[in-house]
Amino acid sequence: MDGPFTGEKAGTPCEKAAGAADGPAFASTGPKGHRQRMRQRVLKRGADSLADYEILEMLLFPGVPRRDTKPQAKALINHFGSLAAVLEAPAESLKKQGVGPLSTRLLTLMPAVADSMAKPEEQVRVVLGSWDALLQYCDVHYARLPAGQMRVLFLDSRNQLLADEQVPDEAETSASQPAASKAQTAKAMEEALRSAVAFLLQRVLAVNASAVITIRLTPVTLEPDRQMAADTPFVQMLLKEAPLFAVDVHDHLVLKKGEWRSFRLVGQEW
Repeated sequence: MDGPFTGEKAGTPCEKAAGAADGPAFASTGPKGHRQRMRQRVLKRGADSLADYEILEMLLFPGVPRRDTKPQAKALINHFGSLAAVLEAPAESLKKQGVGPLSTRLLTLMPAVADSMAKPEEQVRVVLGSWDALLQYCDVHYARLPAGQMRVLFLDSRNQLLADEQVPDEAETSASQPAASKAQTAKAMEEALRSAVAFLLQRVLAVNASAVITIRLTPVTLEPDRQMAADTPFVQMLLKEAPLFAVDVHDHLVLKKGEWRSFRLVGQEW
């Protein structure tokens, strides 16, 4: 008779009825109860709470559904010397020690799983190697950003995006001096431009970029063409300084609600 108690007596009808009414006397005993307790233990305390033989015991559960796996787990560790040695053992060696086909496949898979988890995850980078890819990126990422700011995309030699950051507002200094003379305003503007370009090139070195694309999010009150004219001094200075840092300036875009302008496509500065 199958079951944990193969030699039990049949019992009288009254005894059977009483047993059915009261339920199992020891519901947590046997392989099923033991496995449930171990699972609850892992959920509450984590796998670190298990001894090596208990970890192996649980790995044997799927291949041995109705039998206590603790004796086999201990026997395997005694034979091979450690849990790690059991998991690294060839399939044939495991089979010789009485490990079934399903358990053998599972145990021999563990080293590959461990190696995979130990490898650093490769970051999937956005590739901006075409106009369609660039404009789609802008549509997705800039739709809700405040208008007026300038963004810079830092790219590697394969046009993979390394970083997307805001460039400090080069007009902030001049705007903070409303009573300044034209000469003072021009000087302040130039200093602000130099500061913005310097920031951008410092970040180029920090992220090890090979190229950049700058993007202006045009304010509602300004037309794209006028924004291009306003950004020309910045673009000129960036094109002048970038070669000193061995970085390519792919383009400067002006965006406004689905409209866009490209300095490179209209022939300015390039």
